[in-house]
Amino acid sequence: MSCEDVIQLNVPKTEPYLVVDGSITNIAGQQVIKLTKSQDLLDQTVPTGIQNASVKVTDDLGRIYEFKDLKNNGRYIWKPANETEIMGVVGRTYSLEIKSENETYTAISKLNRVPKIDSIVYKLEDANIRQKGDGKPDKGYDAHFYAIDPKGVGDCYRIKVYKNDTLRNLAQNIVIAYDAIGNKSPFGDGLSFILPLRRLANTELFRENDKVRVELLSITEAHFDFWLQLRQELNNAGLFARPSARIPSNINNVNANSAKQASGWFGTSAISSMEVKIDKVQAVKEFND
Repeated sequence: MSCEDVIQLNVPKTEPYLVVDGSITNIAGQQVIKLTKSQDLLDQTVPTGIQNASVKVTDDLGRIYEFKDLKNNGRYIWKPANETEIMGVVGRTYSLEIKSENETYTAISKLNRVPKIDSIVYKLEDANIRQKGDGKPDKGYDAHFYAIDPKGVGDCYRIKVYKNDTLRNLAQNIVIAYDAIGNKSPFGDGLSFILPLRRLANTELFRENDKVRVELLSITEAHFDFWLQLRQELNNAGLFARPSARIPSNINNVNANSAKQASGWFGTSAISSMEVKIDKVQAVKEFND
């Protein structure tokens, strides 16, 4: 600490621009697209929702889905006609159109396939150095999920882990896969997901009776690049940190010459999921590698 000095940066103000966070899935129920205003560097306040926008999604069959800001908070929602209606269909392409403050923004994404999760298994372990501290258990259950990437190079995924219905959503919890491995390569095609991708307790072991859920989400290759860059920037710190880079976005202003551009991502995902409750009687002695 004696080698550190606090420096207050005098960062110039910037004109707010549109930030989009939305994804269409193949899960029955409402779909949400969030519109907020960008913030200045080091601003710690809650982003302001953008109201009075027109938001619609059109699939490649011409069906139009209207999204409404029901609570005037920037969360634009499409509600299905019944509990079983599904918006996202594997293989279809979805186009987003946003009209806000006399500007029109568009994005496009294809909803790709996702494999079925075969199983979740767990075993009693001692915590490693990454799994210790901050009230985490020194001894608990490591858990792995098993799934096989389908044949065909270029399937991309994001892996989400929930503990007792709460998503583990820190920077170190961003796990993405290209086929069954973590980097772009033809060598992961058609394989079972490898370590560390299949490990669900990478930052903290689970306790007995914890509810563990894993979701495997298909994403496009461009969306894979977005998450890769975002993860690198969120973890870009320390003595050997590199210069920051702009996060890619697929949100485009139809007027390329406009000063009002946008950031964020509009994605599409098919979702495969599985959930278990940690029971010591069901724990395995060894994982199948």
